[in-house]
Order: sequence, then structure tokens, then C-alpha cells
Amino acid sequence: MYISNEEIFMENDKKSLNARVVRYNKHYGFLENPQKFSIESDPHRLVIRNYALRNNRRELYEEYIRNQYPEKVVKELGEFDSCLMYLKFLNKEEAKNWFLSNDTKVVESDIEALENDAILRMLFVEDEQDQKDLLNAQQSYILNRVTPESILKMRDNFWIDTRIC
Repeated sequence: MYISNEEIFMENDKKSLNARVVRYNKHYGFLENPQKFSIESDPHRLVIRNYALRNNRRELYEEYIRNQYPEKVVKELGEFDSCLMYLKFLNKEEAKNWFLSNDTKVVESDIEALENDAILRMLFVEDEQDQKDLLNAQQSYILNRVTPESILKMRDNFWIDTRIC
């Protein structure tokens, strides 16, 4: 029986997704206590969404949303499709140029910012105090806020939602 490289990659990627769900669940306990999380702060949703966006697997995210948040399907899938249209994979130099050209002061990652496949989005910053408040907010594995300068020191490649929020 022949197994293609693509099939091997997809199987490894699925194992990686499952391992991330387990790792994040150890920290948050979302599988045991899903009621503790709103859709915006649901770590399980963010992990699934991240994977689905990076791998163009809308059906995976749709299945999750239909099962967990059936009343939010239309809104969530519209947001997913919009993000997918603006999602870019950039190397360090391209990301640096994008941050500079958009005068980016703070980015927020969907999953832990240190992870190479975290998706970043630019946050609107009104002034220096607003920037300090955004960066000092309590954070954990999800929805990390960092400066572009600091994230550029940590990684070589970047997934960026290029919509200006």
C-alpha cells in the first residue's frame, strides 16, 4: 500500500492539532468546562480556527461551530471567510515591512505568540497609554498582545491577518 507524502503530512498535521488541543486543555480545562468560556475566549475554538485557516479547511471549523455554537454559525463563517481572504504568510523581512507600512504598535495572536503558526492581527492603538494598557492586559496562551519589535525577535515566519482592525 502506497502512502503519499501529502497523506503523511496531513496525518502529522492532524496529530499536531490534537497535541495542541491536549496541551491547551491542560492549561485551560475547556474540554471539561466549556461553559466557562465565551465564543471569543474559547481556546478550543481558537486552536481549531487557527488550524483550519492555515490549512484552508473551512469544513473543519464549520463542523466545530455547528456543534458548539450553532447560533453563531453565519457570523463565524463570514468572519472565517473574510480572514481567509486576507491571511498572508510572510517571512521576517516582509512582516517587518508590513508592520512599518501600517504603523503597527501592537499585534494580537490567536494562539500563543511564540508558536510559529500563531496568526497575528494588528490592533488599533489610540495613544501611548492605550498601547501600555493593551500590552499589560492579563494574558496566557491565547490572545497574546505583543509589539511587532518583540515578535520579530522571536520568529522567522509569520501568519498575518492583514485586515486593519
